[in-house]
Formats: sequence, C-alpha cells, structure tokens
Amino acid sequence: MFKDNGTDDVGSFDVTGSYSTDGNCMTLQKKYKRGTDDPRENLGHEVKIDLKWNDQTQQFDGQWIVRTANYSGQDKFELKLRQHIESV
Repeated sequence: MFKDNGTDDVGSFDVTGSYSTDGNCMTLQKKYKRGTDDPRENLGHEVKIDLKWNDQTQQFDGQWIVRTANYSGQDKFELKLRQHIESV
C-alpha cells in the first residue's frame, strides 16, 4: 500500500494505491481536494484507476472510472515510468 499526492488539470489530489505481484496489477484511488484549480471539474470527487503491466509497451495500461451524482465516465489510462539518471 502507498500514499502520495499531486496536481493535474482538474486540481490537487491525494492518491492511495496497492500493487499485486500476482498478475502485475495496480489499483489507485485518487481523491480530489475540492476548491483547487478548476471548480467546474473538481467536485472533490474520487477516481478509481485499475492498471495492469504491459510488457510490450513497458507501461501500465488500464482505465479510470468516475461515478458522482453529476457525472459518470470512464476512459483509457496509461501510466508510464521514467528512469531518473543523476550524474555525479
């Protein structure tokens, strides 16, 4: 289990998640902080993201899902990993 936070074009959010080595799957729960960035899109809502590792593309592929009183939707989600190289 892990926790972190971030910001995107909707607003600031906290994220929690878990990773399973059985099947290389990851589940993320993104909770937006109401009142940050875009007030029309940021309802303080949650986004569920289900991902599975793709060996061919070397990234996690899956979908995001949102269900609120005002909006329901889902779409493709890709999580790409970057390698950070630090020179000394």
